[in-house]
Amino acid sequence: MSRLRAVSALLGFAAVLPACANTTVATVGCRPDQYALVLSAQAVPSATMIPCIAELPAGWAFSGSEFGDGTSRFWLDSDRAGYRAVEVDLTATCDTSRAVEIAPAPDEAGAHVYSEPLTLRPALAANRYIVYPGGCVTYRYRFEAGASSTLSLEAEEALGFLPRADLVRDVRERLGQTLCGAEAPPCDG
Repeated sequence: MSRLRAVSALLGFAAVLPACANTTVATVGCRPDQYALVLSAQAVPSATMIPCIAELPAGWAFSGSEFGDGTSRFWLDSDRAGYRAVEVDLTATCDTSRAVEIAPAPDEAGAHVYSEPLTLRPALAANRYIVYPGGCVTYRYRFEAGASSTLSLEAEEALGFLPRADLVRDVRERLGQTLCGAEAPPCDG
């Protein structure tokens, strides 16, 4: 199968995504040519920023991903914080009513960022919400007992965002396809 036909098949799958869920694919890297980003963008067509993995520090690993109607999710494992230590969810909206607003990181400029600490000991459990036009990204920290809470800073350094406009442009230029939603024509259905 040619690369173009394979990519077209993948994009065709993304078009019927609302009927599917629990799809595990490759790492959600921060380059527009990452096919998992197309699935993530199609899962939440209103999102103007797509969460991704910029670069994993030593001891961290991509664990898996799921894409469904209205939700995109991936996990990171840590040799010190444990299995699925961080879950990254993308949805159109989220409830930040139990969280406090904090200053955004440089890659979160223009977003509203909230922190919801749940427990510190014996294990860190906290949520970080990044809210921007059309989307909400939630970092769910669930560390093993005894893991340092400062590992959350490593995870935040590893995570980033790709503007949907960059992904829309790449899909159009590289594949000759239209990625619908924010920054592009609206999605039907």
